[in-house]
Amino acid sequence: MTHSPVTAQGPWEELGAPLCLDTPWVKAWVEQVPPGGTRPLHTHRKPWATVVLSGAKVRSLGPEGEVLREGELPDGVVLFNPADEPLCHQMHNIGDTELIMVGLQWESGPASTPEPEAS
Repeated sequence: MTHSPVTAQGPWEELGAPLCLDTPWVKAWVEQVPPGGTRPLHTHRKPWATVVLSGAKVRSLGPEGEVLREGELPDGVVLFNPADEPLCHQMHNIGDTELIMVGLQWESGPASTPEPEAS
């Protein structure tokens, strides 16, 4: 299987997940993956975090079907990914509970204001 380039602006578009937060600095979306369910192949290009609201056993596959990770995502865990390089993957729920996560992608920080000089 060959992965073709994706023109989406963010992983939420590839996942078909509406944004629940859309600011110039951060985007957020909710993902729900039922037992046995799979999320589409998508690419993270910017720093992002995942907040697991309801955990499950998962398998993450790369664009060629290779296993990137497999294991339990417990309730309440927060994962940060600096996106040093793009990550293209899809998530499979191989457990028997629904996986519910909030994805957060950092776009940019607010412009910093210089400190006034001391007089």
